[in-house]
Amino acid sequence: MSPKRQVSRNWWQFTLGLCCVIGLTLLAYFWLPLPSVDSGKSPTEPPPRKIQNTLELQIALARSGFSPGSIDGALGSQTRQALTAYQRAHELPPTGEWDVATRKQIMIRDPVYAYIELSEADLGRIDPPPTTWRERGQRSRMAYHSALEMVAETSQSHPDLIVRLNPEINWDGLHPGQRIKVPHIPVVRTRGSAEHLRISLSERTLQAIDPAGRILFHAPVSIARRVDKRPSGELKVAVRVKNPNYTFNPAILNATAAREGIIEKFIIQPGPNNPVGSVWIGLNLPSYGIHGTPEPEQVGRTESSGCFRLSNWNAETLLGLVHDGMSVYVEP
Repeated sequence: MSPKRQVSRNWWQFTLGLCCVIGLTLLAYFWLPLPSVDSGKSPTEPPPRKIQNTLELQIALARSGFSPGSIDGALGSQTRQALTAYQRAHELPPTGEWDVATRKQIMIRDPVYAYIELSEADLGRIDPPPTTWRERGQRSRMAYHSALEMVAETSQSHPDLIVRLNPEINWDGLHPGQRIKVPHIPVVRTRGSAEHLRISLSERTLQAIDPAGRILFHAPVSIARRVDKRPSGELKVAVRVKNPNYTFNPAILNATAAREGIIEKFIIQPGPNNPVGSVWIGLNLPSYGIHGTPEPEQVGRTESSGCFRLSNWNAETLLGLVHDGMSVYVEP
């Protein structure tokens, strides 16, 4: 073979080999699976960490569906009840204390706080509070009564906590674009489906229970002021309503009706400050239901005329867990 033909053959062999290498490299790059850094987690999701204080504990419990009521940073009775329920659900000793075993189980994920930036539309959702029931019936909506109330409720917090987190804010001079620091509470996602509800009159708590008897959801609840108005035993969910209106009935609220000279029924329009809040879950007992409230920080601390009151945010979570015909067991 001539030297010229040998050089040409070697050049073609080199070119063919180079093309194979490039082709295999491209095949590996585009088609072979890449190694996973952390399977099952988003690369941008921060890892959970130890809880540092009571406020973080309340936020972690609320995120898990074990509501301590209005988040205020204090280890009070409602936070201890939520902690006990969490412990029972996770097969820990139900001490109600922030003990070593519980510290290892419940963690928190950053960010702990978020910022709400007020818009013109947000400020348009605010009306001055009515002074009478009759005035409530004349309103076209039962809106928030202040920006502080709106921000506190949408972050499941006590208004006093929001003020403490934002010491520089003039609450009487808010404007569009104002940024407000709040606890970061995503929409609660419970694990599994609820089979029934359990309400404890003595503890003033409501819990959703799964078919295995595990607590899925826990919240403080207000009960009837008069003992004879408190139902007991098994009830059933009869109807579920988001953003209900409310019928003022002078035959039921007779003292208020007499004070204001009201003799006929009238309708109060929906809104967070509607007397039954943002949710109505009617029971198979006339005029009785589980519902929201315009005063979430009072839930479990004051009493109702007969129904079971939850904060609006807990009533909204519960609405997604119940179904028509579901059993509700009311225990002493």
